[in-house]
Amino acid sequence: MSAVNHHTLAEQTVRSWFMSMSGTVRSRDIEEHMQHVSKKISVFGMPSKPVISYKEWKSRRHNEFKREELIALNYKGIRIISCSNKRIIFNTSETMVGKDGKMVILDKNIIIEHEEDGAWRVVEENVNKWSVKKLNLKKY
Repeated sequence: MSAVNHHTLAEQTVRSWFMSMSGTVRSRDIEEHMQHVSKKISVFGMPSKPVISYKEWKSRRHNEFKREELIALNYKGIRIISCSNKRIIFNTSETMVGKDGKMVILDKNIIIEHEEDGAWRVVEENVNKWSVKKLNLKKY
């Protein structure tokens, strides 16, 4: 396979992963959401904790879904850093939108791996920077 085709396939895989992650947030389906997160996950660079594990990710998302706090998860842009048949490393901007209008925008490097069962799952995230904005929901 040519490098161009390999790169295109990697982008398609990442876009599919984005759509799945966003869809599980919209449907508040914690079990389906966690199907896209590896048990090996480590998230670095969050202000609340040096490293977030699978258990902590699941607990946080479970609470956000139960309380209907997180209403949308969106991604903008893909810059492939490295890719192989088993691993894709890329940079993206992730926006989490809360029901209170708060938007958390994260610049992240994400690693997804093709695991033994054939699913692509996130194994590592590195938050490079983040910002918070507030939407005026009364305008909508």
